[in-house]
Amino acid sequence: MQTGMTICHGGFDCLAGCAAARLGVVDKFRWHVKTKGFRTAIRLTAAKALRLARLTRRKAAAEPPGKMQTSSHDEVLNLKPGELVDVRSEEQIAATLDRQGRHKGLYWMPSMQKFCGERFRVYKRVERIMLESTGQFKKVRNTVLLEGVMCDGRDFYGCDRSCFHFWREVWLKRV
Repeated sequence: MQTGMTICHGGFDCLAGCAAARLGVVDKFRWHVKTKGFRTAIRLTAAKALRLARLTRRKAAAEPPGKMQTSSHDEVLNLKPGELVDVRSEEQIAATLDRQGRHKGLYWMPSMQKFCGERFRVYKRVERIMLESTGQFKKVRNTVLLEGVMCDGRDFYGCDRSCFHFWREVWLKRV
C-alpha cells in the first residue's frame, strides 16, 4: 500500500477525506449547499467538525501509542469466516490510530463507533480492493468484514450505498 493513501469504505466516503476525491472544505460545503440546501450544509459541516474534535480529544486522553503494548498495534488474528469476535472499545481503537484517524492507511469511520463493545460473526476476509478513483487494485492485510455491520449513511450525508465497514483485526478480539 502506498504511504499516505487512505482506503475508504466506498466511493461516497471520499467526501470524508480519502485519496479518491480530495475536495477542499469550501468545495465540500458548496456541494452540500447545492445538493441539500444551505441550512443542511451548515448542520452537516458542524456535525463533522464536532465528530473530528471528539475523536481527537478521545485519542489525546487515551494512553499514548508508545506506551501501549506493541503486539496490540500489529496483532494478527488470522480470522476466518464464521468466527465470533468482539469489537474493542472506542478508546482501545483510538490508541491504534494516527493523527488522521487511520490505522495503516485504513480510515476509522465515525459511524463505526456504535458497534464498539458488541459481538459479531466474521463474514469474510478482505485480501484486496479496487480503488474506485483509479481502478487500481490494492492488497489489504489483516482486515475483515463483519456480518450485518454496514454503513447506514447517516454520518455521510444520507448516502444509501450500505457499504460494509472494513475492520482491522487489531480493532477486534477473538471470542
